[in-house]
Amino acid sequence: MSRFPVLIEDDDICISEELIGRLHSATEGSVLALVATFPANQRAILAMHCYRKSHLRGTGLTIASTCDLASLVKECGPGLGGAIFAQSRERSREPKRPWGRVRPTITLACSAGGSYPRPVETEDAPSSERALPA
Repeated sequence: MSRFPVLIEDDDICISEELIGRLHSATEGSVLALVATFPANQRAILAMHCYRKSHLRGTGLTIASTCDLASLVKECGPGLGGAIFAQSRERSREPKRPWGRVRPTITLACSAGGSYPRPVETEDAPSSERALPA
């Protein structure tokens, strides 16, 4: 392991690879604990970075929920900062589901478990052994 952290540079933002890795596998509660010690401007920058990545958008909104509007607008601009702020507040008002992801319902085909017609013999069999259609 290197003595110096590997930094990811994205639009003049340097974020350690270790931090990004921890955010990937973090739950909402652990994200909040992880960024609790960061200053407001760093949380706003990290929220913007995560929000812009589709696979980290939820994490970005979780981080943004710890920021005030002024710090998000200062670091992200009025358009993106205001949007992230509003979405993070809407998300925090949604009811939490204790079981995680929603599973789709399973449906069975109409013929599943039903009866099938008897097989019909082909012309190869002698006429006395041919099955009559049902």
